Parts: sequence; C-alpha cells; structure tokens
Amino acid sequence: MRYPSINTESYSSMRNALRLLNLFSIDEPELTLSEIAERLQIAQSTAHRLSSTLTHTGFLVKEPILKTYRPASSILSMGTTFLSKYELYQVSEPILEELTKKTGETAHVSVLKGNKVVYLYKIDSKHPVHLLSHAGKENPIHCTSSGQVILAFQSQKQINEVIKQGLPLYTTKTITSPPDFISRLESIQKQGFAISQEELHKGVTSIAAPIWNTEGNVIASVSIAGPTTRMTPLKVDRFVKLVKAAASSITKKSNNLLHF
Repeated sequence: MRYPSINTESYSSMRNALRLLNLFSIDEPELTLSEIAERLQIAQSTAHRLSSTLTHTGFLVKEPILKTYRPASSILSMGTTFLSKYELYQVSEPILEELTKKTGETAHVSVLKGNKVVYLYKIDSKHPVHLLSHAGKENPIHCTSSGQVILAFQSQKQINEVIKQGLPLYTTKTITSPPDFISRLESIQKQGFAISQEELHKGVTSIAAPIWNTEGNVIASVSIAGPTTRMTPLKVDRFVKLVKAAASSITKKSNNLLHF
C-alpha cells in the first residue's frame, strides 16, 4: 500500500505543531500567543493558526479570560499512560525506593531535554530537603549532578551546544567557565559519577551516576539530593557506591530502553 506524500508546507506545519506542544511543562502549564510565537521564533499569525488548529482538534484548551493556551486533558492522560508503561519508569521505581531507604535522601531518575535536565521520576525521603523538585521539573544541566553525569558521556557537539547556551551563575559555586566545565565533565567520565555541591541551590548537595542502554549510550541518570550538612565526607563515599549500584541495576534490568 502506498501512502500519500507529505508536502513541505504540511511537514513544516506538523513539525511546528509538535514543537508547540513541547513548550508546555509543569513549570509552565500555560502560555500566551506572544510567548508561543517568541519561543518558536515564528510570526504571531502563524502561532495563532497553529494554536487554533490544536485547540479545534482537542490538543489545546484556550482560557478565554487570560487568553492563554494549555494542554487539553487528553494530552495529559496520554502522557500519564505512556509514563506508566515506560520501561525506564517501571524498572526504576523499586530501585529508587530502596536507594532512598538506604541513604535517607530524595532520589531521582532524570533525562536530558534540550539544554535542560528533566526529572522523570522521584522518591521523597522521610526528611526531604526543600528542592521544589517533582516529576517533570526541568533544571539546568551545567550545575546539577544529574545533568553533568549524562552530558559527560554525550558527543562533543552536544557539550558545545550546552556551553553555547551559556553557563548561568546560580550560587558562588556554580561553574561558569567553559574550560572549567569541560574539565569537570572529563573527570566525571573517568570516575563514572558526578557530585554537585551547592552549585544550583545553596546548602544542597547531589550525587548522580549514569544509566546506559543496550547500545552503550548514556540515556538517563540516577541521583540523590540532600542538605550539605548531612552529606559528610564519610557518607558521600558510601552514597556514591549506592547511587552507582542503583544506576547499574536499572541498566541491567532494562533490556530495551528508549532513546531521548
């Protein structure tokens, strides 16, 4: 059976529609038309046409008073269904729970999304630190152990792209120098784990290790985060081993991980 070809204009519209849907996150659940146009770098008339089409087809909802757009419930339910069946998510859950029990700290599984790191799954400890982290939360790559440990095993092109986007200062310990950042990634690649000590949040330390797929690529990370006061040198040594073991367990139990 032959399928009709997609012309250039249709392909461009479809691509922009998918890009538009990808703009929404838990941190930004609603966007105005001008924000959509600016983020996609398209004319406001084009943004209006795309948003109207997605609204009429049930993918977006327009708020009449605020004049903002948000994902429809059908999109959210599809995302929940996909996540619940997603192998990495399923495999990670019991391993993260065990990691939290052993360390007493909050545990995450994260993936890269553009120049951000996204928490795919989270298990809170009994005494969680105030991180404002949740599933779907996006954080910078360059100052988080989760982002650093994934990026360290990516191509030089992807590393350069992150550096090109800038290395903003969040605390006095944030690495903002490209040469220093590259040196950090090289060290992470050699040792197989990353430690971010107060680089994103003052008073918070995190430890992360990479998750590999069957093709030998790092596609996610396991991390724990807690108050620096609890992350003593003796604990850090033990925690590094536990985080690496958790990442290794997820890697071994996942036989068909998806690419991101």
